[in-house]
Formats: sequence, C-alpha cells, structure tokens
Amino acid sequence: MKVLITGASSGIGRSLVFEFCREEGNVVLGVGRNEESLKKIKSEFTGCFEYVKADLSDVKNVDYVVQAAKNLLGNVDVLINNAGFGIYKEVVNHSVEEVLNLTMVNFVTPIALIIKALPLMRSGSTVVNVITAGVHVLMSKLPIYGASKAALHYATEALRNELSKQGINVISVYPGYISTEFHTRAGVKEPQKGASPDEVAKAIIKALKKRKKRVYVPAYVNLARVFGPHLVKI
Repeated sequence: MKVLITGASSGIGRSLVFEFCREEGNVVLGVGRNEESLKKIKSEFTGCFEYVKADLSDVKNVDYVVQAAKNLLGNVDVLINNAGFGIYKEVVNHSVEEVLNLTMVNFVTPIALIIKALPLMRSGSTVVNVITAGVHVLMSKLPIYGASKAALHYATEALRNELSKQGINVISVYPGYISTEFHTRAGVKEPQKGASPDEVAKAIIKALKKRKKRVYVPAYVNLARVFGPHLVKI
C-alpha cells in the first residue's frame, strides 16, 4: 500500500509508520515539522519511508504535500489525517492566533488534504481521520481542541457518505487518553498514564484491513458515545 500520514514524526503517527513499514510492500510518506525525527525514522526504514517537512497550520502547505505524494507515491491508497495539537486553557484565555492555528491543524487542513488528494485516490482506497473520544463530552480543559475535533467529527460523517460513492472507505478514529507528547506540549507538566500510541496504530491497521467505519481506542471509551451527553465535563 501507498500511505500518506500526517503528524508522522512522533506519537501515533510515528507508531503508524513503524506498523506499516514492518509489512513488506508498503511505502509511506510522512508529514511533520520535526525533521530530525523524520530523518531518524527514514534511516530505520530505508526503501519504505520518505518524508515531507511541512507546517500544517498553514493551509498553503497542503498543495506542497499533495504534490510530494504525487511525485513520491504516484497514488495514495491510504490517507491518514493524524496531525493535531491542543492547549490546556479556557476558551477566553486563548489568543486569536492560537484559535486559528488549532482550527487549521485539527480541522481545516485535514479536510483540505482530503479534497486535494482525491485525484490520487482510487476505488478501494481509505481515508482515516484521527479525532478524539472527547468529542462526545465537554472537554473543559481543552475546549478549543475539542471544538475543532468536533468539527472534524461532523465533517467526517458527511464524507463517509460522499466518498462511498467513489468506493473510498472513511474511518473515524476516537482515541481516549494516549501516552504521547501531546499533553506536555499542550501545557501539562505531569501527564497521567494512558494507552500507548502503538495500541492506536495497531487498531487502525486492523480497521483498514476489515474496512471498519469507526474505531475507539481503548475499546471502552466507546462508552463516551453513549453516556457522554449525560456528562458535564472532563
């Protein structure tokens, strides 16, 4: 398979690269901002992994990424919108620039990538949007992150119907609390322990092969979908 993954330099994205490159025949193009990390990954998976350094808070870079995918992959069998970030702040304490950047990375750029990459995707291809189980509750500590991911969740539901007409499967991924650098980057000094990014990556690979529609990791966070409307906040 030919795979395009955003947020490939760390966390879930990095684990996904490892999972795909362990299987013979896959070629992965990773997108990220940390070139040092991307270079290290490439040294481990020569012949399987290529990368593009790009800041996805600027939607203008979408064309650059898609052109790189066309040049390096030819076509895209799997597009995984994994890049995302949050900030532990109340809504009123965010700067306007922070709101814009969060919305761009977590919602606008994933949708733009799908639109722009569609000409490279054939029937049987898959789009994977990594969202968050938090869309089913009020994320009072990550409100703008939650809002931007809720927008991606809503758009993904519509995309599933639209792209099915072209034979393209759409998978929504809803991770719970995952042990990655996300939380320290978002402003937490001592993050709690959660599921591993490897667990999420393996669940995504399994969902791809079975052409599932929705994935919750760990599985029990699916309960948020049922009981979330009755919860005030997390």
